[in-house]
Amino acid sequence: MSKKLKAVESWSPKFRGYLAPESWTLCVGAGISRGIAPNWIDLTRMVVNESFDAKISESEFQNIVQGYGWSLDSWIQSAANKYLNDGKNIEDFNNLIESHLYKKIREKAKGLGLEKHLTKVLNHPRSAPKQSIIDVCDFIEETFPNCSLLQVGKFLIEAAKANKSPVSVLTFNADTFLETYIDLFLRREHYKGPGPHGHPIYYFVSITHPISTGDNKVPIIHCHGSISPQFSDDKKPYDSRHRLIFLEDEYLSTNSSGVSWPSAVFNYYAQSTKLAFVGMSMSDSNIRRWMKSTKQEKQKDSVIHKGSINQINPEHIWINPKPKSKSEQELLLVSQIHLGVRPAWIKD
Repeated sequence: MSKKLKAVESWSPKFRGYLAPESWTLCVGAGISRGIAPNWIDLTRMVVNESFDAKISESEFQNIVQGYGWSLDSWIQSAANKYLNDGKNIEDFNNLIESHLYKKIREKAKGLGLEKHLTKVLNHPRSAPKQSIIDVCDFIEETFPNCSLLQVGKFLIEAAKANKSPVSVLTFNADTFLETYIDLFLRREHYKGPGPHGHPIYYFVSITHPISTGDNKVPIIHCHGSISPQFSDDKKPYDSRHRLIFLEDEYLSTNSSGVSWPSAVFNYYAQSTKLAFVGMSMSDSNIRRWMKSTKQEKQKDSVIHKGSINQINPEHIWINPKPKSKSEQELLLVSQIHLGVRPAWIKD
């Protein structure tokens, strides 16, 4: 291993400006929503339990998953197969996923006088009444103070105000908590400032379909589809649950297609900007395949540029707390270089 290969250290002055304005893309995964939404294995267990009317505990499910070695999307596929075999449809199954994605925040809101407008605010953060959005924003911050989503949202707002925002945000989460919190925060901040009060400047826009447009704002693109909470039976939420990539069948379809919208979007930003991954384990097979493809494309030009493309330190970074173990640091340092990615350590 070359001694020149180094991780990015976020606190070091020499890496200041590494992510220059309009030259990078933030990629976010389920890790940023931990606490406010279930993690992958918990969501899978909940969906399996309800689909099969079972009561499998966390430890039991861990043993099952490890024993068979199947991916979590395979177990979600099994639950969907059960749903379909019982005469239900995929829309029913998507509603089941929605109920568990937003279960915790709904339960925490019970008895606080928020239930009647919580779901509506989560669905329409820009048009919900003033006091409702202030109440819900305060509630989220007070109830989930350690959720990384809050720090990521505030960071993006500060970056946008300083004209240092990313070119885009690629989210692989089905939930819409990130863009919702950003809008709620901006509206609350606006209302607490001097009048007259209308609407704040919105720096970001959620993109859930290929035909959506960014309106000259930083797009938050849901590469794996999105699910917003439904607040009334007669009005469908504005989301892209029909584009969800949750099931193994959906992963395989995306994997086998060379021209899918998620792959086209990801590859564009991976080849034209620096990617910064946060809240991601880097185990997603589609992302790993796309990153490998991106690196291969860039290496084709290395001969023309006399090897400048084939650099020792990859430009894309994976943001992670710095491990205490030196051996773990060394292991993670080289773990993604074949994909063109190196770690970027944060203190925590």
